[in-house]
Amino acid sequence: MLPTNKYSAPSHALRDRQSERALMRQLFLISYPLCLIAATSHRIALHFTAGSTRPEQSVFAEARSAAYAAVGYAFHA
Repeated sequence: MLPTNKYSAPSHALRDRQSERALMRQLFLISYPLCLIAATSHRIALHFTAGSTRPEQSVFAEARSAAYAAVGYAFHA
């Protein structure tokens, strides 16, 4: 009978999860500046349109939520 290591599966799963977190963090750091530029340009465009309302979120919060959404779509694809 072969010896079994009951800790091999959880440690493998833990390494996979840590690897996914690191990849998610890298993708977020890449996509956040792009989303910040897009959110800023959208705010500038809203400033020049007549009858536009003031956004509820800050430009940084808007960029952060857009970056997390983009990274989430990348992981589900």
